[in-house]
Amino acid sequence: MNRWVFGRLQLHNNMPIKSLESFLFERKLVNTSSIEILKNATVGIDVEHYLSRIYTFKKEQFLFSVGGVPSSLESYIQSDLKVFKEFNIRPLFVVPGLHVNSKEGQYVTNELSQQEQHLETTWNKLYSKHSSPNGSNYVYLSESFRLHVDPLPIRPMVNDLVKYFIKNGIDYMISPYDASFQLSYLYQNALIDSIYGSTDVLLTKIDKFILGMEFQSKDFRYVDKQKVLNELSLTERQFIDISIMVGCSPQPKTFSNLPPLPKPNPMSPYQQSYFKLALDIFFQFSSFTGGSNGDFFGYISGLNDPSLVELYFRGHAAIKYMPVLNIDGYAGLYCNEMQKLGLADDVDLCQPEDQILPKENHEQSNLSLKVPTEIHNVISQRLPPEIYLYQSLGLLPLKFLEAITLGVSTIRPPLESGLGEGYKKLITCADTINTWDYQFNLITQLLARYYQVKKIEVVYWFRDEKLILNNRLVPPVSTKVNFLHMNLPDTFNLKDFLKQLPPSFGETAETEGGSLYDPSLDGSLVATSLLRALFVHKLIDNSTNLVQAPLKLLQRFLEANPTIPGEYLEEISLLVLLLSSGSYNLFLIDRSYPSVPKSFKNPGADEDLLLDEVRQVALASRIFSLHRFNIHPINYQGPISRSLLNFRSHLTFVKELLVTSIETCLVDLVARQESVKLKHQSRDLWYNLIDQLPFYSDLNNTLLGVVYEVYLENCIKRMKLTLSVEELIATSKTYLLDQILQVNNPSFNINLSSINSVTPEQFSNDLHSGIKLWDYFVEISKIAVEMNVFVSETDLKLIHDTNELVHQFANV
Repeated sequence: MNRWVFGRLQLHNNMPIKSLESFLFERKLVNTSSIEILKNATVGIDVEHYLSRIYTFKKEQFLFSVGGVPSSLESYIQSDLKVFKEFNIRPLFVVPGLHVNSKEGQYVTNELSQQEQHLETTWNKLYSKHSSPNGSNYVYLSESFRLHVDPLPIRPMVNDLVKYFIKNGIDYMISPYDASFQLSYLYQNALIDSIYGSTDVLLTKIDKFILGMEFQSKDFRYVDKQKVLNELSLTERQFIDISIMVGCSPQPKTFSNLPPLPKPNPMSPYQQSYFKLALDIFFQFSSFTGGSNGDFFGYISGLNDPSLVELYFRGHAAIKYMPVLNIDGYAGLYCNEMQKLGLADDVDLCQPEDQILPKENHEQSNLSLKVPTEIHNVISQRLPPEIYLYQSLGLLPLKFLEAITLGVSTIRPPLESGLGEGYKKLITCADTINTWDYQFNLITQLLARYYQVKKIEVVYWFRDEKLILNNRLVPPVSTKVNFLHMNLPDTFNLKDFLKQLPPSFGETAETEGGSLYDPSLDGSLVATSLLRALFVHKLIDNSTNLVQAPLKLLQRFLEANPTIPGEYLEEISLLVLLLSSGSYNLFLIDRSYPSVPKSFKNPGADEDLLLDEVRQVALASRIFSLHRFNIHPINYQGPISRSLLNFRSHLTFVKELLVTSIETCLVDLVARQESVKLKHQSRDLWYNLIDQLPFYSDLNNTLLGVVYEVYLENCIKRMKLTLSVEELIATSKTYLLDQILQVNNPSFNINLSSINSVTPEQFSNDLHSGIKLWDYFVEISKIAVEMNVFVSETDLKLIHDTNELVHQFANV
């Protein structure tokens, strides 16, 4: 086990102007109005800010310990959409895009960010606690896996949000970079009528914006920018200076000259404010200099700290030159787009001041914009407009594109803190590296030659050596996969894909006249992309073009189970891919990570399980953890398992690697065929294509596995008390519902209606769904033994014994 060095760096989420929101409420600069006045309006919504208003610190405190996106996410959005529908309000959800360069943290080997350090500390705290003297479970009401100051990270949710928006016919876009500037651009071009966003909106050319919506009382809180500036006696430039000093989304680092604040106290209504400290410093500086209306540069340069001067200029550059996606589908600079509208008030941006035309004449303006030659060092290296279009749809992962622009892909530890060697083996093995090479080659070959020869480094958190990817492949990957085509009907189906998958492929490329290029056959586009992704992953041999063992196994399994639902087939497929990687042994007990704490498993008699029973419980709970547990754990603080989360991290990496290959193959396929692009002119057609991508959404959380582990272990322990099977099941189920999930406690695990969302019926249905997945796993394991792949005879004996145990207590 590595010794961890706990650093001060934070994970870089987008963030509003630090401490400004509470300061505005304190100064009564936030106004209230009725949602009714927004009737028939289009409201642009900053998704990250919107979710931060929902998932405050007190909600989803254990999300990082169970994985996945919040189970209540869809219910919350659906509830808010009902209010929008009541007033005929059309929402446009805008997701933040790439990070600007200044937000990228630098880590040394084995250094943890504050959030990662907090995760490790919290895991150790929870597993060091013992059962209470009376044997009842310990509920960790005082612990949280979230830092008080950090919002829930949005990036793991992006694909799930995209799927939800498409499913419900909601407009969305992923902005090139900062969502606040994108929303401001949309507002100034009359594409939306109002903005629901964070205090970062005050850094843009905007007059008013909505800070918060109270959907139950049907009113909203808004901020008037001019009122704020007048109240604080600041010019717009001075306000931006202070925001840069305290930290904001374009420049997130708080200047070191500001004294550290005391730790936040959730019980105190008023906290010391960075913004107020910076405001006081500014007024003192202005008083000292004779009350001039200048900016903050004189003060900052007088601190004799070159790093602060650099941060100051970087902050201004990021705010001024932030890219946005314009109405023509191109990524333009925010200041340039504002200049086109006659809203640029910075004379130094343009060629001579007397050439600046009034707003009504902006269409005739041919002014050239003065852009610093090294602005890419502050913002990002620029990508082609077509790539930003695919990004805006959710067709390319943000982290993947950042690796191309920055030349660095930083691999951080997973949620369980990455102490195990199996995960490190998975992310450093030759097959993974080869897949990265192929993925980056597919996209960089579509870009300028600079990107084709640019080196991309992979930096792991646990070792000093940097991996240099070989994305310069000859011949290019697109040439290697060009002969791979598959025709399916309009709607892609994984079962149909596997059924039609031949044992081998020829090397003759099809012509453009084939049905692959029929705009009504999106299933063919997705099938071809998946087929090429399998080639990238060497599941189709790159030399012989023969289908490899994992796919043959899935095909034989599908022949025996032709009616298997799609969600089960995806779960089984990912499990097969993980087993084929050899990085995780599904059939051994991993001592590196503890399971559910014993305090949740004490039914009254302290009986230890035999080693074989422990292995059986561990195996069953891993399979069950693949499937969804249909609860809304708004404040779930029940049992958790670090071991199951470790299993999930392996599967998540396999899934993300596969879906990135599918997306890069799809983009390569579309970008090289004008006929395909021309037949996808509307966003609805793109949405239909994206909605069919397999393995696109995040994996389920581990809660069904956790719950089943507690249930099964309690049944085994009670069996030693000579109870009948019926009594064992009833008693264990009652213990789990009443003591663990606390169905009778309305404050413990409530849903949106403030009623406990776990019912005996729902609990039974979820367990039966898990048993169904288990049965599929048993069947594919038998076939794997027959084929002599991935599962041994010894493993099958364990599966057989576990299967008897599972079905012994299956009549829940």
